[in-house]
Amino acid sequence: MEQTYTIGSELGIHVRPAKLIVEAVKKYAGTEVFLEKDGKRVAAKSLVNVLTLGAKHGDSVTVITEGDQAEAAQQEIGTILAEHAK
Repeated sequence: MEQTYTIGSELGIHVRPAKLIVEAVKKYAGTEVFLEKDGKRVAAKSLVNVLTLGAKHGDSVTVITEGDQAEAAQQEIGTILAEHAK
């Protein structure tokens, strides 16, 4: 599954939302979650990985989920990003 979000928060994806994303990913064993921005794809299971995307206000970030619980993971991470996205 893939879904793209435009980051609306003036702060972009900083430590707090990145931590929430990583914590959410850990709930879904057997599901891989990736974030992609400007052709750079990272595994969302590491805080450092999420932060290295450098997602700022107005950037588009795609959430890619694969595996048994892909839909549930996509929904939860999408909800987290929606708090910081338009």
